[in-house]
Amino acid sequence: MKEIRVEDAVGQILCHDITQIVRGVTKGAKFKKGHVITADDVPELLKLGKENIFVWETDESKLHENEAAEILRGICQGHGLEPNAGQ
Repeated sequence: MKEIRVEDAVGQILCHDITQIVRGVTKGAKFKKGHVITADDVPELLKLGKENIFVWETDESKLHENEAAEILRGICQGHGLEPNAGQ
């Protein structure tokens, strides 16, 4: 994971959810972990007050946490069990 300027993040993978809070209207993830940042996202992120964000560093020696979880699930999941996807 590395921190970069929002303007430099196009094409990068977001490492965490980014929440939007509008008092009395909404509170929730505007961008979800794993989202690939587009040029259209940059002004939205800046409006949310984000100047820098954390993105995934591509490195063959590391696994994303979701990939690691799938590997562990495959090892641990027994007969008659199915993945839940956090629901």
